[in-house]
Amino acid sequence: MASAPEEKLIERALALIVESESAPQDAALAARLALSRWRSRSAEHAAAAHEARRRWDALGGMAAELRNLQK
Repeated sequence: MASAPEEKLIERALALIVESESAPQDAALAARLALSRWRSRSAEHAAAAHEARRRWDALGGMAAELRNLQK
């Protein structure tokens, strides 16, 4: 069984996910591209991105709340 990705990698992926979903349009697009490149660097990065997405999705509607705070 593969080991879980390092927490620091999950945190980096989560930061990119949050940015991609809550930043203004151009910054969000840049964050999505950065996440895609970052995720493709290694299997560990891909696993960290998957875990970060799982955690983000578990938070539910927080992205919408963050978008509203930015306005």
